[in-house]
Parts: sequence; structure tokens; C-alpha cells
Amino acid sequence: MGIAADLPTSTEVLDRVGAARRQVMAGAAAQVSRLSDHELADSVASLARLESQVQAWQLELAAEADRRRVAEAAADTGTDAWLARLTGTRREMLKGGLLLAQRLEETYPTTVAALAEGSIRLEQARTIVDVLAATEDEATPAQREAAQELLIGKATGEANRSGAPMTAPQLRRVGRRIYRTIDTELHRRHLTASVRRSERTGENDTWLTLHDRGDGRYVGRFTLPERHGQLLQTVLHSLCTPRRYGHDHRGTARYDDTIGGPGSELGWADRLGIALCELIEHLPTDRLPRSAVNLLVTVDLDTLRSDLVDAGVATMTSGADLTASDARRLACEAGLVPAVLGTGSTPLDLGRTTRLHTDKQRQALALTHDSCAIATCDRPFAWTEVHHPHAWGDGGTTDLANALPLCWHHHRAAHDDRFELHHLGASEWILHRRRRPPPQDSSRRITVARPPT
Repeated sequence: MGIAADLPTSTEVLDRVGAARRQVMAGAAAQVSRLSDHELADSVASLARLESQVQAWQLELAAEADRRRVAEAAADTGTDAWLARLTGTRREMLKGGLLLAQRLEETYPTTVAALAEGSIRLEQARTIVDVLAATEDEATPAQREAAQELLIGKATGEANRSGAPMTAPQLRRVGRRIYRTIDTELHRRHLTASVRRSERTGENDTWLTLHDRGDGRYVGRFTLPERHGQLLQTVLHSLCTPRRYGHDHRGTARYDDTIGGPGSELGWADRLGIALCELIEHLPTDRLPRSAVNLLVTVDLDTLRSDLVDAGVATMTSGADLTASDARRLACEAGLVPAVLGTGSTPLDLGRTTRLHTDKQRQALALTHDSCAIATCDRPFAWTEVHHPHAWGDGGTTDLANALPLCWHHHRAAHDDRFELHHLGASEWILHRRRRPPPQDSSRRITVARPPT
């Protein structure tokens, strides 16, 4: 993981660190106002490369300290604690960096070399390691090497038409499909594994804190899964866009630019906060709303046969990837508009949103269900989503005989291939774990154990 081409002695290493610090201080003392626009841009880019090189060096030192177990001799509880004492950085942040250093050194030498050269940033290196880890044990060293080179090209911008470097989120989305041109079978396994891995991470690390400061303000923080964060972001952006387009009573197109328009002193964060308040104030008070999702399914036949069937992955227009089971769950409450395209993007089938159960049907369901239809669940009916036991995609109808109110948790389980629904009585059902694994093409089908007629 070393940066220098030669092998300096320990004294020379410390001397070079000192010299580098003096050079940085001398550069910072220069009057930046005298720089031209071109020199200013070059300075910013060069400092970013320098930062990456320093971070690569820090990771190498951290990995060496962990190998030597220097923390034990210093009576610290771990290498991360030892590093925190020396640097003043939070221990949990250093622990993540230590794990990254170990992974880079053991498995991803090409990525660490790019970081040491200053070609990529630390967050990009972290993303490359994380996204390739989904099939790390399945890919050969040659395949991993090819994938690293492709991702590094995307990270630096050399492999992009625009020439612009990709951010870490953009790199993650590309990384899920990085094996497409390397190995078809590995690509399908990697796409499925990486989306499921990301989904598990989001769900396992979902949290929210709210605190009343007592001065008229609430403060809070939260972490959401990718798809929920993008849905919230889409709604908030639509509420705080600088110009709201609409029509007056004559039908003339108009816009309202009072929010964030010219002369406004509100920053983007302020506008997002106001939009969140507006969203909260307009939540319904009589019952919880239906899903805000409208699924526009635009897919060519080859993709339908490969990605969704074999890999079991769907993609939202916002860019978030979903497992097929999550896509089917959202489709139960979303407006679903399928547009299957053949060769030349010719529409083969255009769907409609009338597949959803109506409000009247929900009211009728409320007469027989006062809670989730699963016998062991007591979540109220107002929290439920209407599920098609006989899937719409398999010919199921949208009527009361094919309608089950399920809470969010059990609706997810009903679309999970590991479980199947069983009828217990007039209004009660139960989910059983399958004794045998589902068939290979189960991403398109949900089997329901039907009550005897």
C-alpha cells in the first residue's frame, strides 16, 4: 500500500512528513486572491489528490499498527482507540477506516494504488470495496481486477462521456452492474446480491430521533433506506421548487416563484425544512394515506426475461434498485402502469391504474376486519395496505374475494418467497415458512395456499 517508489528509512519518513507539512503551511500562507481562475481550479484539484494520498498513507499506518497490536502495549482497548487517542478523531469513525484498510490491503490492491496516487477519493475507494464485496467470494481475482479498473475509470471520469468524476452514490449504482460486460452469469448474481445487501443495510440501520429543545424548536436526525429517502426527497423537492407551475382559471400557464425566488434569503436547507412542515401539516387526520408511489414499468422484453426474472431486481425512476419482492409489494398500493416494449421501443402492453382496490372496497373490508388480516397481528385496519392473494400479474382480480388488508410488515412477508399464506377462517390468515425453497423463477410468482371450497 506504500506511496513512495523508493524505500526511505524511518528517520527519512518523519523528515518527509515534516517537510510536507511545511510545504502545506507555506502554500496556505500565499494570497489566493492573486490566483487566476485556472490556477484556482488547479489548486483545488491538486489539494484533493494530496488529501487522497495522505489518507492512503494513514490507512497503511493504521493497518500496520493493527498487525503489530500496538494497542495492547499501550493499554488501549483496540487499535481504533489507540488511533483516536493520537488523532482526536471519533473511535467509531476510525474503526470503519481500519476495516477498510484491511480490506484494501488484502483484496483490492488496484483500488488502493489509485487512492495512493491521488486519482480517486477515499469515499470512492470505500464504495468500490463495498459494492464488490457482494460477490467477493464468487468472482475470480481476474474478474475483480477488471471490475476495479472499470470502476476506477468511472470514479476519475476517464471512462465517462462527460469526463466528470462520479460521486460515491453514482458509483454505487454503476457498481451493481459492473460485471455486465465481464461475465453474464456473475453479473446477474452480483446485481441481485448487491441490491439485497444494500436493502438489508438500509433496513437494519433505520432510525429516527426527535428532541424538544424547549425553545420552540424540535431537533432530530434520521437514517432511512435508500428507496424511502428518495421518495421523501422527491416529495420535498416538489414542494420547495423555486418555481411552481400551474394554470389560472382561464387555463393560462402560470408559476409562483415566491419560494426561493429572486431576492429570497432562504437557503436550500431552510426551504427543505419549510417543505417538511408543509408535508406534515397536510397529513390526513382520518386515516393513513395510501402509497405515494406510482410505478411506471417500462421494460424491453430482453430485460424482462433477464434482469427482473433471473436477477430479481427492479429500478425506480429516482435510481434506487429494489428486489422483485419489494417492487411487487409497492405495486399492491401504487398506481401501476406497465409499458412492455418490444424491438424499436414499440409498446406491446399498456396497463391502467384501475387494478387498485377502491375506497368503497376498503370500507367493505373494514366491516370484516378491524386489524391486519394475519391472525397474530393487532395493527389497526387504518394502517393496512390491500394485498392481492392471487397476484394481479398472475390473473388475479381486484375484488373483495381477492383482497386482504395487511400491515406493512406482513405485506412484505406475503411477497417474500420464503413464506406462503394459509387461510384460517372467515377473516383470519397466517403466514407459514415454506418447507422447500421456491422454484428458480419464483421472482414472478407468489403461491397462495387457498382455502377449500
